[in-house]
Amino acid sequence: MSSNNSNKVEPKVIGKETVASTRWIKLEALTYTDETGQARPWNSVSRTTTQPNVADAVVIIPLLKSGEKMETILVEQFRPPVGKNTMEFPAGLIDKSETPEQAALRELKEETGFIGSSTSTVPTQVSRAVCMSPGLTDESVHTVVVTVDLEDPQNQNPKAQLDDGEFITIHRVPLDEGLQTVLDQGSSMPIMGLYLFSVGLKLGKEMAGR
Repeated sequence: MSSNNSNKVEPKVIGKETVASTRWIKLEALTYTDETGQARPWNSVSRTTTQPNVADAVVIIPLLKSGEKMETILVEQFRPPVGKNTMEFPAGLIDKSETPEQAALRELKEETGFIGSSTSTVPTQVSRAVCMSPGLTDESVHTVVVTVDLEDPQNQNPKAQLDDGEFITIHRVPLDEGLQTVLDQGSSMPIMGLYLFSVGLKLGKEMAGR
């Protein structure tokens, strides 16, 4: 519900206390003031690896090109918090001193074995930092669109370079009707960003046909 109250103030966080932490995440008790100036409590989860003024991670949208054919890559893996396999775009944390573009190219190679292209004629596309689940966490990511040239000899026999304990199944999916079919019929839970990407493709085609 919107309000035209001229006395409202800008909400802001005025207090933050770490309640518990592990190697990778921490639970924080926040205090913030709302638009009336009233102080209110909130709980939030943060990554311990977060760097100042830098997004936490990159989500990569690979576009595999071979002639007129266009595919993307999805990764399937077990996610303990939801207790089941998920279907996702490749993703990973941004290392110190890395740009989002560098992190995306590195993570794509590590998770899938494919070498992404970044040239003056076919540059990667990097979004601004976007939030993931702002009611729960301050985690932010850059979405990076990366072109993969399937004619490149380096991409003829790609081999993932997974870390110990990392078990990922790679899916090459056509961007025509294949993506929607995988999401609708598969048993793995798709992440929201992937599902919205699929819906956007479908709506774009429908609107272009009008």
